[in-house]
Amino acid sequence: MKKIILLAIVWCSLVPSLFAQEKEQIGSSYFQAVDEYKVGNYTKSIELIKSLLGDGKSSYEFYALLAFNYDKLNDFDNSYKNMLEARKLKVNDEDLLESSLGILAKYKKWKPSIELAEKAIPLFPTNPEIRYYYALALSERGASKTALSQIEKAKAGSPNDFRMLLLEGKIYYNLKNYDKADVSLRWASSIKDKSYEVWNNLALVQESMFYQHKKLGKKSSANSYLSEAKVFIQKASSLDDSNSTVKENSKRILSISEL
Repeated sequence: MKKIILLAIVWCSLVPSLFAQEKEQIGSSYFQAVDEYKVGNYTKSIELIKSLLGDGKSSYEFYALLAFNYDKLNDFDNSYKNMLEARKLKVNDEDLLESSLGILAKYKKWKPSIELAEKAIPLFPTNPEIRYYYALALSERGASKTALSQIEKAKAGSPNDFRMLLLEGKIYYNLKNYDKADVSLRWASSIKDKSYEVWNNLALVQESMFYQHKKLGKKSSANSYLSEAKVFIQKASSLDDSNSTVKENSKRILSISEL
């Protein structure tokens, strides 16, 4: 089976913007918990925040930090539960909505992701991250045309974010519009040359164009696409030779013979 890769969701860059209150307002233990989070001591960070909550102190930052810590421990239930608590204390906060969508996307919770994005977009119509997550969820649920409309709007707000282009390329690929998928992914590769996801997906696009031109009897162009597919999948392998999807695609593509 052909497998196209989509970039793993990275959303913890939002953490600093959620921790804005002054030290005297929320206590030094909280900032110690932030420091523990930053160095990967997630359990210790959780203990410190729970101690603050046990003392009767409460802040949306506390729950947000708990959510980030639990996410690092791959605990979706506790991560999302605490993000919901944070949002209760700071209703319709843009960063918290982004983070909530990031959690849902990471754990492939596509239906609630779509529902939340549809509530968030009217509040923040120019936010590219929110539209990105919406497009991602729609794409994963098979609504490729609607997803394409959303990722185009997201890309307009963040044109040099290679994640947007990676997703756009995936959507075009799913729609069998290989020429446009090729353009999106080559643009992504010019921004991030060291992404195995981009090169894997470009290889799949060239492979599909090989079969398309083979069917049309265009041997020369078909072979040219096949040659590129092999170069691209080898580049993906050189960047991550342990990825199972890359291995599977590499084995298949490299076994194809020229016409």
